[in-house]
Amino acid sequence: MATSSMSSLTSSYHTTALPSSNSVVPPFDARNLEIKTKSIEQTLIPLVTQITTLVNYKESYLTSGKPKSERAMRAALKIGSAVEAAIERFVCVGETIADENADIQPEMYDACTEARLAGASMANLSCACTDDPNSVVDKAVLVRASRQLLSSVTRVLLLADRVLVKQVLRAEDKIAFSLSRLESTRSFNDFVKVFAVFGGEMVELAHRSGDRQHDLKSEKRKAQMSIARTSLERLTMLLLTSSKTYLRHPDCDSALQCRDGVFYQMKLSLELIAICVCDGILTTEKNRYIQDEPDMPIDIALQLTANAAIKQLTEMLEMIRMTVRVGAGVRERIVSALDALCQLTQDFTDSAYTPHHQREQILDFLEECRFEMTNLIQPDENEQLAASGLEVTVERLNRRLKDLSKQLQIVAMEQISEVLRANEDQVLLSSMKACAVSGDIDGVEKYMHKFREHADHMQEVCRLLHHISITDALHVHTGHVERNMRALAPLTILAGRTLCVHPSSRIARENLEVFCDTWGQAVNDLSRVAKESDVAANGRVAAEKQAYMSLPRPGVSSVNSQSSSVCRRKKHAGNSSDSSNELLPNGGRRPKQIGIAPTRVVSQTGDEESSDEERADKQEIEAFQYRISLIIDDLQSDVEGR
Repeated sequence: MATSSMSSLTSSYHTTALPSSNSVVPPFDARNLEIKTKSIEQTLIPLVTQITTLVNYKESYLTSGKPKSERAMRAALKIGSAVEAAIERFVCVGETIADENADIQPEMYDACTEARLAGASMANLSCACTDDPNSVVDKAVLVRASRQLLSSVTRVLLLADRVLVKQVLRAEDKIAFSLSRLESTRSFNDFVKVFAVFGGEMVELAHRSGDRQHDLKSEKRKAQMSIARTSLERLTMLLLTSSKTYLRHPDCDSALQCRDGVFYQMKLSLELIAICVCDGILTTEKNRYIQDEPDMPIDIALQLTANAAIKQLTEMLEMIRMTVRVGAGVRERIVSALDALCQLTQDFTDSAYTPHHQREQILDFLEECRFEMTNLIQPDENEQLAASGLEVTVERLNRRLKDLSKQLQIVAMEQISEVLRANEDQVLLSSMKACAVSGDIDGVEKYMHKFREHADHMQEVCRLLHHISITDALHVHTGHVERNMRALAPLTILAGRTLCVHPSSRIARENLEVFCDTWGQAVNDLSRVAKESDVAANGRVAAEKQAYMSLPRPGVSSVNSQSSSVCRRKKHAGNSSDSSNELLPNGGRRPKQIGIAPTRVVSQTGDEESSDEERADKQEIEAFQYRISLIIDDLQSDVEGR
């Protein structure tokens, strides 16, 4: 029944009061009732089902003109009273949330009052329909009351959702404050104390952001959340080693630049999480965690790619085919779209790694597209001939665009296969480490130069892969693989220079090794998304959803995990070491991936995800917290040994 369903599902929004914030919360827009999360959708399903039953009861009576049986009337009356009771329990929870969160209190009280009145109205209309079947209750009145009820309940849920969003932002604000403290720390003892607090805050953010990620409906936002959370975990290790290196060698400029670069990348990841959780819910401040304007927009989904330009052109051509005319405005837009496509394909044609025959093939397809476009936009005095020839021209241009898209896919996938097959990363990085340890400055500079050229090649290949991504998730993942490599390459070189200046430093050598491992993880990310892009482009199966989640799954208290025994910790440590040695087809090694599946969600069909995934989630949460505890223990032992 609606009573139990709504009261149980709404209990997830019952939360404690949030600490005060200096940020001003914008007023709730009652006109914008767009649902962004699955939980709100699932909460509304029982109510929609019961209201639909009640409306159908009235409609069937009006259609047949015959009174219903007593059993049907009792069922309809029961639906009305059940809906009213469920709404009463529902608004009680909403009012409790309002009492605990002053920033949404006025809007929540208004929404709860509106929902209570709408529920009573529905109950009254239900009684009118069942007590006297011959009574005239206009169906439009019933439908209007139903819409009012759904609208008011949705408002309450969206306001409660704002509380959950602000909890994620609060967790991010704590981490941002700890980052500022870590950045200003000059004592190793103080660094250990702050990092211990920072580790706990990272786990808290992992729970809250993971809960939000699995609740989002948008595949684009889910992919962005997954990338940001994965990046935060990897950057945590880089922050640890780069900060220790700088504290050990405070006069080394390369160590300072490397550490500052890691801090900046962590703030960018926090910014991306804020963008994802606030989408359509809150208007977050621009550059909430970073002061300088980034070179590229943080929301990579806004970037135009060659595949997106081809898709836009195809949609315009379909509209032209349906309307059988090319107006002045349409002519200008379609020419502009083709010019944008030609400019984007320069990443393929200007690449030094694109073979000559493939470059010529791309240019030929573009020239054919321009020729067909000229035929399409030229006005024809004979309208009958223009109408007959327009569809043929549109078909030809569509065919040329498909050929161009296939050619771009061929070029991108061939270059990716070649660079992964060569597997130069391990040789370059290991050689650079060996020269730095031996004090061979000339050798370090030599391999740094080679690595810089190789990193530029990898970024160029990633850019081509980004151009051919055909789904929202792949568009986000391929773009961020390129960004991660662009950010990581100079930091790795700085770590190498630090070791070159201090070849006997153990922490400098450890710092470079961690950067090299992180670069290897980025290469493995490229290999994975390249395979998924190839599968999706060839149409064999739909591109698999990104399930990589290296941070803990939400909804599980960290208290129980932290109290686990030492034996269990050793068990997970052994499992982690075994899984990290998996060889890749290109000869590299796959980094340990902590797979965190979504929390159990009841779908519209009532199916539940398997309990095996939940058991695996608990194990991965303990493994993550075990690694954090090991880091803190090592830091504390270093303090005692000093």
